[in-house]
Amino acid sequence: MRTGDATAGWSLVTGGSEGIGRAIALDLAGDGHSVTILARDTVKLAAAVADMEAQRQTPTQVLQAVSCDIGDYAALQACLHALMDAHGAPAQLFNVAGYARPGFLDELPVEDLDRMMRLNYLGTAYACKLVAPRMVAARRGRIVNTSSMAGFLGIFGYTGYCASKFAVIGFSEALKRELAPFGIEVATLCPPNTRTPGLERENRVKPAAVLAEEERHTTLTPEAVAAALWAQLPRKRFLIVPAADGRRTYHLNRLFPRFMDRLIRRPV
Repeated sequence: MRTGDATAGWSLVTGGSEGIGRAIALDLAGDGHSVTILARDTVKLAAAVADMEAQRQTPTQVLQAVSCDIGDYAALQACLHALMDAHGAPAQLFNVAGYARPGFLDELPVEDLDRMMRLNYLGTAYACKLVAPRMVAARRGRIVNTSSMAGFLGIFGYTGYCASKFAVIGFSEALKRELAPFGIEVATLCPPNTRTPGLERENRVKPAAVLAEEERHTTLTPEAVAAALWAQLPRKRFLIVPAADGRRTYHLNRLFPRFMDRLIRRPV
């Protein structure tokens, strides 16, 4: 089984209507888990649930979708409390919902800076804040928050996005140390560019210099990112970096930051 013990409880996936979140949800459904996906778009949610149903393994699995704005704390609180009152504490929480708006800082709309921080960081923190107490009471659980390679590597053209994803790593590291005494695991997924609808939307507004830099690096499918997640989770690693060149970049940036300053910078 790729995704863990299907008898352990239900799994909650934010951003599960497309991209990496959808790939994770499909794998969970295919391994017999009950799965709830959260996102805003009801049409995409319905399509994702139909795909999960095609992966159903047992008649007792609960496969469902709920429309909710992850960045709205009051709405998320009502949604998650209702789900947990009905189903108990989730065994696993996968925070995958996110938004990226590339662009040089002087050109970035303030609204996009706000939206990236609210969805990428605060949406993650909100979900953890609401779910963690139920996991603590149950003395079990796993939380996987999604950052990015841009969460450990400052990339020109991504100032706002990097800020939100760096925040996810710092938050998750602190949370890991808070929840470890209660038997709850916390990991952070740091994928590279991934072929998702979100990447297609980014590319429409991405500066040419940023696009040229990204073409030098690995782009994965959502399915490959999910496969790397399942392969690395049993190793109890805090940072899960799917691509080999991403792992090399992580170590180079830590050991040789001046070299990386020369290698990855905006061309004049």
